[in-house]
Formats: sequence, structure tokens, C-alpha cells
Amino acid sequence: MRFCTSISTALAATALLCNAAAGPAVWAQGLPEQGFRIITTGTLGNCIACHALPGQRDLPSTFGPSFDKIGSRYDAHALRQWIVDARVLKPDTLMPPFGTTQGTNAFVRAQSMLSEEQITHVVAALQTLR
Repeated sequence: MRFCTSISTALAATALLCNAAAGPAVWAQGLPEQGFRIITTGTLGNCIACHALPGQRDLPSTFGPSFDKIGSRYDAHALRQWIVDARVLKPDTLMPPFGTTQGTNAFVRAQSMLSEEQITHVVAALQTLR
């Protein structure tokens, strides 16, 4: 059964990535300014701890992939999946899930690190990076 689950997860991830490359543009309805605030705030998303942001000064990170032109590489659905739970797309990722607590070993956490609204703002911000 686990094998079937792995296959269906892999197929869903492949479909999501293919849609990002070939499908029509889907835009998040969030506010990019709010998204960039979340991306750069240490107590919120703190994305710049691992990802370089175009134009970032003062020690841009190279641990995770750069956000340069990320809006051209992925549509809103794929970007949201990377943020909510990147393990669906890349099971061996080191990126923490920001939109779920399922399958995490975090000490008692009543809610995900980012709300649905915050994730929508981050997706909108990332889509502007073309």
C-alpha cells in the first residue's frame, strides 16, 4: 500500500510541475507587498534564511535555490505546494512545511507556521519575480 501511495504522490507532483511549465498563468490573489514582508521577516516565513532574494544585500543565502525568476518557473499552484508542504514535490527536501503540521516532529503546534492568507501573499510575491 505504501508503494501505491508513493506512486500516486509522485504522479501528483509530476502533474503539478508539468502544469507549472505548460498551463495557463494562474495568479494568486494575495498582496505581493505583504508576501515580501513575510518572506523577509524572521518571525514569519524567514524564507531568506535559505533562499536568495533578487536584490538582497547583506549575506544572501545559498542553502536553497534562489528566488530569481521563480515566478517564470512555477505557477501559483506549484508555488503554493512548495510552501505548504514541499515534501509532496520532493520527499527528501530539507524545506519545512509552512502550511501543515501533518507528519512533522515539531513540539506541540496547534497550527501551521503560516496561515492560508499568508501563503497566498507569499505566492503573489513570488509570482512577481520573473
